[in-house]
Amino acid sequence: MVVQLGKKREPASVQSIERQRLIADIRKAEQEWIQAEWTFQHALGEDHVDYAIYCLEAAEKRLSILLRQAKWQWSHPATVEEGEGIG
Repeated sequence: MVVQLGKKREPASVQSIERQRLIADIRKAEQEWIQAEWTFQHALGEDHVDYAIYCLEAAEKRLSILLRQAKWQWSHPATVEEGEGIG
């Protein structure tokens, strides 16, 4: 049996902080999406509409990425860091 000193799993508090940060990022991205939607609805002129569409698509993509990341994190329990457990 090999005992490894100094190598630990990521503490639950660090995981909790990362999850809280991800939740905050999702909420911020959702607000950005709402703002982009409002901007699109109130755009005047062709250039403003084009810009609003660009912002809306970017906000949707960011929100989608963050939600996918959250789904992955919640479906996979804490993973062991790379190299951990190798004797």
